[in-house]
Amino acid sequence: MRNHWSAFPFRCFCLLITQPAGVRSPAKELILRSYANLLSVSDSYQPAVPRYSSNMRLKALWFRKILYWCLCLSILVEPCCAFFDLEELKNNIQSGVKVAFEATRDHTLCQYYECCTPHYIPADINALRNSLEANLFGQHIAKKLVVDAIGGHFQQIHKSEKPLVISFHGAPGTGKNYIAEHIANALFKKGSHSDFVHKYLGRIDFPLESKINEYKFRLVEDIKRATAKCSTSLFIFDEVEKMPPGLFDTIVSLLDNHAYTREHNFRQSIFIFLSNVAGPEIANQLKLILDKGTWRESTELHDFERTLEISAYNLEGGLYRSEMIESHVVDHFVPFLPLEKRHVENCIIREYHKLTGSTNIDEALLKDILREAVTFDETGIFSNNGCKRVSKKLESFYYNRLRKAYRNEEL
Repeated sequence: MRNHWSAFPFRCFCLLITQPAGVRSPAKELILRSYANLLSVSDSYQPAVPRYSSNMRLKALWFRKILYWCLCLSILVEPCCAFFDLEELKNNIQSGVKVAFEATRDHTLCQYYECCTPHYIPADINALRNSLEANLFGQHIAKKLVVDAIGGHFQQIHKSEKPLVISFHGAPGTGKNYIAEHIANALFKKGSHSDFVHKYLGRIDFPLESKINEYKFRLVEDIKRATAKCSTSLFIFDEVEKMPPGLFDTIVSLLDNHAYTREHNFRQSIFIFLSNVAGPEIANQLKLILDKGTWRESTELHDFERTLEISAYNLEGGLYRSEMIESHVVDHFVPFLPLEKRHVENCIIREYHKLTGSTNIDEALLKDILREAVTFDETGIFSNNGCKRVSKKLESFYYNRLRKAYRNEEL
């Protein structure tokens, strides 16, 4: 049962301070008489006299001090009796200190160093959408899915209960690395050079299967360290098919729902896995769909997603028999379709524009690069290497033309 006597001094104090100084009331006089008796000043107390003697003023000062400490004691014993919410006051003080700290940091340290703030992490989803529309060819499924997934993640990032995990699959040269680069550029002010973008290469960072336990420990520590520095971090794992099987089993708990500790919050991060695994399976599935009379641009994610999940789980590589797939922590399996000749031509024109500033490429040069840089499968429809060798082939051919033109001018 609640002890009402513990709140009595507080209630008396409230009654006193709410009464105007010149107003006499029975309750006020009763309280003053009670505390005057407590202080042995009952002989001097005269409620009808408006002015106190100097001795009485001194006693009243001590009386106020006693009331103050009674108030503090009452609030400690029974916080519900306070005229303010202690928890709300605590939260307001904490939020005020946080705002002051962030404002000071933004105008001092963050002027010179990259900080985990919206200024350095603008997450410009419109810029991502526009850059993919202009520069990525033949991947209508990947473009839509990536923009929607990342846009949705950042829209609800402060309520996110799980990090965003995406797995890219497709043949070499279809745009997996290219789209990952555009994601980094759109999300971070410094793009892929940001301290909050972390990229791992299979053959460089995890080359030996015999050191799998060492790699597992290092990977977990890297992710913890990165998210402690900035919870909105981007992790890119390239050449997953070259990584030791089971490498990602130790990070499954970091990618699952409610993945956070007191020191680390993994729920706002993004993990992207790039793999050449399932490239042939995607091509075969696309051929079957096209043979049924469906247009390439009419294909949808559900036409390929199950194929990707099964292939990634059963084919050699970092996701082979992986607990990531078994635990269903991968949110999206993204298919990168094999490119056709028209898509490769668009890649050549784009690279030519980067090199010269013009899109009016000579037809003869375009055919020469197609003949040298691209091989096609047995059907003659899909490119085996996509746009992978286009850039350097174009540079070589263009330099050769400039050199010949210079020689002709000398002659």
